[in-house]
Amino acid sequence: MKLKAALLLSTLALLLVPAIQAQDYTPKSLSLLVYNDGVVQVDYEAETDPSLVRIEVELPGFPYESLLVVDQDGLPLDASVTDEGASVDTLGSTGVVVTYLTSSLTSKAGAIWTVNVTSTTTASVALPQGSIIVNLSEVPVEIGTNDDRPYVRMLPGDISVSYITSVFDARAKAEEALADAEQQIQAITDGGIIVEALDLLQQASEAFDLGDYTTAIQLAAQAEDAADEAAADASQAQDMMEAAGLAVSEAESEGRTKGVDVAEQLLAQAAAAYETGDYESAYDHAYQSQIAALNAEKPQSLTVYVLVAVILIIGAALYNRLSKKPGKPPAPKHMKVDLEAIFHDHPTLRMDDREVIRYIAESGGELFSNEIRERFDLPRTSAWRMLRRLEGLEIIEERKVGGQSLVNINRRYQR
Repeated sequence: MKLKAALLLSTLALLLVPAIQAQDYTPKSLSLLVYNDGVVQVDYEAETDPSLVRIEVELPGFPYESLLVVDQDGLPLDASVTDEGASVDTLGSTGVVVTYLTSSLTSKAGAIWTVNVTSTTTASVALPQGSIIVNLSEVPVEIGTNDDRPYVRMLPGDISVSYITSVFDARAKAEEALADAEQQIQAITDGGIIVEALDLLQQASEAFDLGDYTTAIQLAAQAEDAADEAAADASQAQDMMEAAGLAVSEAESEGRTKGVDVAEQLLAQAAAAYETGDYESAYDHAYQSQIAALNAEKPQSLTVYVLVAVILIIGAALYNRLSKKPGKPPAPKHMKVDLEAIFHDHPTLRMDDREVIRYIAESGGELFSNEIRERFDLPRTSAWRMLRRLEGLEIIEERKVGGQSLVNINRRYQR
């Protein structure tokens, strides 16, 4: 009798092994309830196979607070939090409902709040009472109001909803956005930098005068971003012009005068472009000037050698300009990154911060800032602010390499 019981238990254990290992569920619905302070209540529902012992549910918005998991009858289920969601014991359950709070699905720029979430099922987003929707990533399936809360239902995918929190203070928020943009633009222009944001600021003021406060807020934010981008471009151009000037001085002091005239001419063109506010052209000319100065050589006694050298220098500069990206240094070295340690030390990181950190790690631990901008389609100023934030948290380090910004994971997170 004991032998039969032991065999039965062994058979049951073998039958349960695949069930424990399986991770299968079908997303059913995702609902986001957004509060005034940006905290979001998430309700996620999925259908499950009752024969499975445990499933791993992927949830948006880590870290999760006040996590509660129940079955289809509202009875609580045992669950533990993971970096990507929750591990739930579901044996005998045909469905699960996960409820929690998170602050990592929302962000704020000026007066505009934005909810960003990636969903594998149709999602409903309910905004704070009295909010005004100012932008949607896609055309919604449904849009309306419930208890004075605007809501939208969106198809699966990357969902983004931007809004301002109250119709009653829209004028005040528009005034604040205009004042902030004007102050930022003034500070940048006082530094001698030419910006193309004044037209946007004028359009924002005109929209405000017409009572279109939502448009005024959006245009003011665009004007501020344009001014910040011009300041960043000007700074990079100035750094490259200084590097080119130093290369010219070194070439002259070492007697390498062949090609220096070309470098000086390019540097003069860079300075002229900078004065007109064409900072991209200024950077390009300065880079070519630096290359010409570095390639300058001591003069030879034969005139023909001089002519050949000049031709080669000019040809190399033109080739680099037409066929290469300026300042492309050697590829970064490969390193291993301890992502688990980073996310453990910084549990409140935003979703977009985590994606950038993971991308840097998967790319060998080092990337140039322009590669990050291109990968995530970020404006220059948004990328600059994100990198400053991660550098302030001591997650990344940044240094200049060949006139570009090289971003690498902090050494304490390298393995």
